[in-house]
Amino acid sequence: MPRYRQASTSATLVTGLRRSWAMLRGRVRRWLAATFPGGGRTLASLALIALLLVMTGGMAVNLVNQIVIARHLERELAAANDQVAGLQATTQSLEARLEYERSDAAAEEWARDLGLAREGDIVIVPERVPEVAPTTAPAAVPSPVPLPPPPPNWQRWWQAFFP
Repeated sequence: MPRYRQASTSATLVTGLRRSWAMLRGRVRRWLAATFPGGGRTLASLALIALLLVMTGGMAVNLVNQIVIARHLERELAAANDQVAGLQATTQSLEARLEYERSDAAAEEWARDLGLAREGDIVIVPERVPEVAPTTAPAAVPSPVPLPPPPPNWQRWWQAFFP
């Protein structure tokens, strides 16, 4: 009869770990088969599904973020366009004013405001009529009657509480 050697402790440890792993794997597969009817999922397929869900969620969040940023930028662009339109209108009115100020009509208006006359204009200067001093003397304004001094503060408090 052949003699067998006793297995080393490290070999039994490895064998025990393998058995434990196989038992755990079996339990997980049975749990998955019971939890997900229609075929048990392996742990790898569940991990893959979870990874795909996380990636899809991340992309959805990123998409919503990009939409929010785009709307904000569109509002800023509309505000900037309104400001540009206002500045263009101001520029046009200032250019029209500048064109008028360079014209002969503006120069003549300015000269008339200063009291200047053109050649051939007849200037009429009215004489000042001296003011007539009033002959009647102004009525005397009666002086106001002085008011009596107010009572002391303690008397006013006394009258407020004991009328």
